[in-house]
Amino acid sequence: MIRISRSIVPNFFTVGNMLGGFLAMLYAIDKGDLIFASWMIVLAGFLDAIDGKVARITNSASKFGVEYDSLADVVSFGAAPSILIYEFYFKHLDNIGFLLSFFPLLFGSIRLARFNVQLSGYNKTHFRGLPIPAAAFTLVGYIMFMHYFFDDAVFPRGLLAVTVLVSLLMVSNVRYEVFPPLTFRGGISQKLLIVLLLMAGILLIIYPYAVLFPLMFLYIISGMAVSLFEISTRKQKKHKITSTE
Repeated sequence: MIRISRSIVPNFFTVGNMLGGFLAMLYAIDKGDLIFASWMIVLAGFLDAIDGKVARITNSASKFGVEYDSLADVVSFGAAPSILIYEFYFKHLDNIGFLLSFFPLLFGSIRLARFNVQLSGYNKTHFRGLPIPAAAFTLVGYIMFMHYFFDDAVFPRGLLAVTVLVSLLMVSNVRYEVFPPLTFRGGISQKLLIVLLLMAGILLIIYPYAVLFPLMFLYIISGMAVSLFEISTRKQKKHKITSTE
């Protein structure tokens, strides 16, 4: 009985995650309030981050929890952002707009299915492909950024580029690091990274509309840069081996 009740605890946060995505869709479609809808996706992301930590703290991580979390993520970070960008601009492009809006949901669901198939254990050191919450936050951040600086202007080519980029990155093999635990017990690089993350967190709290999109874009670029460096290093090693034979 204790085990059952303990395993339910993280699932409450997963339900909250799904509810946030559902509310985001309702407010985007019925009320046309894309900013409130964006905040609901951000809230869903916060709850999504908590449920995994609660599961580890209570030692209640399970296969059911992983699958249920993925279902919630499809709603909050796949369907909700797709509807958001459709209402933001793509609905004016008829069929092509419908297709482009479908990209985050389509590629996000593929990314989650692949993640679950490849999952071994519950502790992750990195991701292969852009995590679906990061893709959703990038799209939400774009809308907030346009609202804050450009009075809800769209810049269609920018929205198109961001949508296609995050969608393809979700199903790519680009490596993205897991955020490290907030502790200063590591080396200098670990401490520096924690300081930078804390500074980013403070900026997000003070200037969320202005900072979310640039920070997410930096995260995207960092993964691409690391992957390019890995490819270059492997090519150099391969060239050295072939030249010595």
